[in-house]
Amino acid sequence: MMEKYLEIRAKQVEDERNKPRVVDEYSIKNCIDLLKTMDITPEEEVKTFRVFKIPENREIFMSAKPETTLMWLRDEKE
Repeated sequence: MMEKYLEIRAKQVEDERNKPRVVDEYSIKNCIDLLKTMDITPEEEVKTFRVFKIPENREIFMSAKPETTLMWLRDEKE
């Protein structure tokens, strides 16, 4: 019985390894990478990290038009 369980479990682990990874386009890392391209102060950058903790904010940040993103971000930090 234990041998059968171990076989099943080994198959599950192997299946998990072979499953394609889903890339989160709204990840904090992707948001920070985009943030680095913007003209902001180091203080603004640090304050922005709190905004990125909320998934909806990350999606807005990554999806908004470039000309409005910085305005939205500055408003969101206040």
